Amino acid sequence: MNYKTLTLTLLLGLASLQARAEMTLNHEGHDMAQMEGMDMQATGESVMTKGVITRLDDGSGKVGIKHEAIANLKMPPMNMVFLLADPALLKDLKVGDAVLFHAENPAGKLTVTQLQKQ
Repeated sequence: MNYKTLTLTLLLGLASLQARAEMTLNHEGHDMAQMEGMDMQATGESVMTKGVITRLDDGSGKVGIKHEAIANLKMPPMNMVFLLADPALLKDLKVGDAVLFHAENPAGKLTVTQLQKQ
């Protein structure tokens, strides 16, 4: 086997691993209501979670947040995209802002219902 073939094979392998890792981190469109152990009933409390804005998309009514564990959804810390209950929640926010937010999962669609700058 020559060095060009070996190098090309290794580069293609690394590229496919990176693509797979990026797909794994994208949680958009997942219906978490069907996950075992996920109790999606409202508790009546608005538990606020700390996070940092990573993406703003006014047009589609979505926001990306790198967040701590979300207690009411029993969700571990991660970076993900949420729907917004009201696009006006993004007013005066920008990427990099530290926030407190409350998320719910109506009909399997993770939605931010409260959002405030820290």
